[in-house]
Amino acid sequence: MSSVPRDGGAGENGGPRRFLIATSIASYSKSPGWNRPSLVEARDQIIELFTGKLGYQHETALGLNPTKAQLSDQLRAFSKSPDRREDDLLAVYVSGHGEVLDGDEHVLLMADTDPDDIDYTALPTAELARAILRGTPVRRLLLVLDTCYSGRGGNDTAASALKRISAEWGQATESGLVIVSSAQPHQQAQAGLFPRLLSDAVGNRATAGHGPRALPVDMVVKQMNAHPSLPKYQRISLAMVGLTGQVPEFFANPRYGTWLADVDLAIQEAAEFDEQARLRDTELTRRLLVHAMGYPSDVAEGWWFCGRHTVLADLAKWLRPPDADGHDCQVVTAGPGSGKTAVLGLIAALAHPERRRTVPVGSLGLTPSLVPDAGAVDVAIYAQNLTDMDVLNALAAAARVRANTVGELLKALEARAGERPFTALIDALDEAATPDTLCTQILRPLIKYSEGRIRLLLGTRPDLLDSLGIRPTNDVDSGRIIDLDDSHYADPEALTAYTVRTLIEAQPDSPYRRRPEALRPVAEAVAAAAGPSFLVARIAASTLAAAEDVVADPQDPVWRASLPCHAGQAMREDLVSRLGNDAQRAADLLRPLALAQGQGLPWEDIWALAASAISGRSYTDDDVVWLRGAAGSYVVEATEAGRSAYRLYHQALAEHLRDGIDTQAAHTAVSEILTARVPYLTDGTREWARAHPYTLNHLAAHAAAAGRLDKVLGDTEYLVHATTRSLTAHLQHARGDTARLTAAVYRTSAGFHSTDTASARRQVLALDAARAGATALWRQLIDHIPEGHWTPLWATGSGFVPALRDTLNGHSGSVWAVACTNLDGAPVAVTGDEGGVVRVWDLRDGSPVGQPLTGHTGPVRAVACTNLDGAPVAVTADDGVARVWDLRSGSSIGPAVTGHSGSVRAVACTNLDGAPVAVTGGKGGVVRVWDLRDGSPVGQP
Repeated sequence: MSSVPRDGGAGENGGPRRFLIATSIASYSKSPGWNRPSLVEARDQIIELFTGKLGYQHETALGLNPTKAQLSDQLRAFSKSPDRREDDLLAVYVSGHGEVLDGDEHVLLMADTDPDDIDYTALPTAELARAILRGTPVRRLLLVLDTCYSGRGGNDTAASALKRISAEWGQATESGLVIVSSAQPHQQAQAGLFPRLLSDAVGNRATAGHGPRALPVDMVVKQMNAHPSLPKYQRISLAMVGLTGQVPEFFANPRYGTWLADVDLAIQEAAEFDEQARLRDTELTRRLLVHAMGYPSDVAEGWWFCGRHTVLADLAKWLRPPDADGHDCQVVTAGPGSGKTAVLGLIAALAHPERRRTVPVGSLGLTPSLVPDAGAVDVAIYAQNLTDMDVLNALAAAARVRANTVGELLKALEARAGERPFTALIDALDEAATPDTLCTQILRPLIKYSEGRIRLLLGTRPDLLDSLGIRPTNDVDSGRIIDLDDSHYADPEALTAYTVRTLIEAQPDSPYRRRPEALRPVAEAVAAAAGPSFLVARIAASTLAAAEDVVADPQDPVWRASLPCHAGQAMREDLVSRLGNDAQRAADLLRPLALAQGQGLPWEDIWALAASAISGRSYTDDDVVWLRGAAGSYVVEATEAGRSAYRLYHQALAEHLRDGIDTQAAHTAVSEILTARVPYLTDGTREWARAHPYTLNHLAAHAAAAGRLDKVLGDTEYLVHATTRSLTAHLQHARGDTARLTAAVYRTSAGFHSTDTASARRQVLALDAARAGATALWRQLIDHIPEGHWTPLWATGSGFVPALRDTLNGHSGSVWAVACTNLDGAPVAVTGDEGGVVRVWDLRDGSPVGQPLTGHTGPVRAVACTNLDGAPVAVTADDGVARVWDLRSGSSIGPAVTGHSGSVRAVACTNLDGAPVAVTGGKGGVVRVWDLRDGSPVGQP
């Protein structure tokens, strides 16, 4: 028995090996008008999918843009190799242009095809089967044709293969040819769409849960055809030829596995919840609370918050137990610097059971109607740099539940029935890692399907309102929006008062301490120029306060015209005014902080080097010390992983400092510095165990932004020691084949890496690498496993994740009908048994959803699922009766549908002239159509 497979996806006695040959014809030497550069990326996506999630080894000899002879010869050479075995699984992917000649023969246009002689120079698609199958050991072939009219190509190939199969394959076990075509015989295929459809189908839990070892090919195709991105004119087709037994397992199930006992999950959950609570407390104290207090960082800590009583009153009222008409979502929006985070930070502090005691309610003029109840907010999240899953995990942890999807979270929150809704405050949506998907895929579904289970108080800039599904022009939606720049909420008096305090206290030698008569007029002029922006007013006032012997003339039109209106302008003018020729020096030193991740950039041996590398000018720690004194008001000190971290006071300042620079080159400089600071071991490798915490937490983010993640992933000891949560979020940016395979191996057990020790993580990574056939990665990992620790020598199978349950247990008798759908984003199965009971199951963990649906008096023989006026419903049928069920509430809708004289054996749902209908068939050969809204018959039987 060999220790590791020489090639393919499994050892010699560990199941079939998996091989992929993928090519795209994207460039045509004799017809440049046919060129399709996007097909290169399509091929890359297929390679990533098959080598990552599906456990295939990519054969690279063919490459891109083969000629007619090269494609045939390479396929033939691989298939005839003495190393081929009958149990090998071979997947061949071809994308490019396809044509149908003379109305009946499909051909592939190759790189050397002559447009004036297509008949002779193109490759008949049927030749693919002959090249691979005739006289070779290959018995299990998956052929994927991603071309126009490829359904005809699939038919031609199937017909050609039939002759060869019947003569040569005999009774070989689980043999067969499976052909997946991206278009029906008379359809054109949308370029580049097929790989995404296939990847989503493989990743969709509705295709298969944790139990099956392989994904059924027909179910994969069905999910592709159900994908909302598939044009109506295009359908994916499937042909299966010469099957001898089971369909070969071409699509390994990436979710298959049976790890973890319940007690392990409980312990892991508790640790994760506690860690999330610590992260949220850090965000509250270091982000939200700092903005709420509003004091410049270079003066003594204190509460500078002014006014804003109108918005505070509205938010405090909304946070109290809602009435029947209360919105489940309230959005606070404004332009940069208008105090959005200050308002939400104050609300978070006042709602916190302990922190509220630190807020000087009296001196801030806060009456009881402006103060939310203690505990009114269950969690406060500052979304800057957070991924979609970070936010979802934070919400789930605060609710003390485990949820990997929006649907799972909503379902878990149902257990709080009778309590007040779970309430979350989430600020800085526009600063999240992926703002659009955070809004459209996480928050918008939570808002839409809340049904009183969760309430969201959100802070964002206005451009994300549409992504949240909230439109100011809609009367209902307008009630959800609090725009701090609107005259109703702007509070210019509060802005003027804040400016007055800044003019006096921002500098100990401020000239406005000695000229009280000029104080308010100057403050009003600054506030008027700043518009609604407290940030601009603060910077401008700080600049004026720093001019020790000069008091501005508020009546001077030239001076008033020079006042800044935007944060970047205010910052630039402030630095020039106060620092003169050193303004560039300050900007250079501040710029690395505009790239900082997490709580901020470390000073230690990193900050000054980054400033030097980005600017091209030499800086040292002495310069950083100077900056802290000269422009310290722009910098906030925080802590992360027990170390000091530094960031800019406001995101608008970071945007200004990033403007006009090559950010990719800047991130490259930071990632190189972080890597260079990792010490070496005596064998010449880096000792990642001693790397700075910032490096382990955020190197992946900088490397991904620099386009250098592949290089970082090449160091296996970095994988062992990197922070899992941060690394996993950026693995999608791996580009090369080796890096993408490494990323796939890492993802396989990412859930365990987050809690494993470095030693255990190394062993699990080595095991997953062996399973995936990533031999080089496996060898590097086992070379670092200490003597005396278990070491994986070989492993079988492909990617896997824990499965919580293999079967759905609950029916007391035979199950006669099954259908699948999505319920609030979660894939579910609806099953009916011989006792007339219908049950709904969450396919992710096998748990029942709601109570059994009862009402049928006979065996449930048919089930179908659809949407009725936006609600997911199931239509079930027994002996002569069909019923409609609301899958959310479990209640029946309308009267039972009657009319069949015998048992109903089949149900299907569709839309007829805009009306939802069910089509039922049963004994006696009668088919009936019913209007699902009222159960009335449509037309004649």
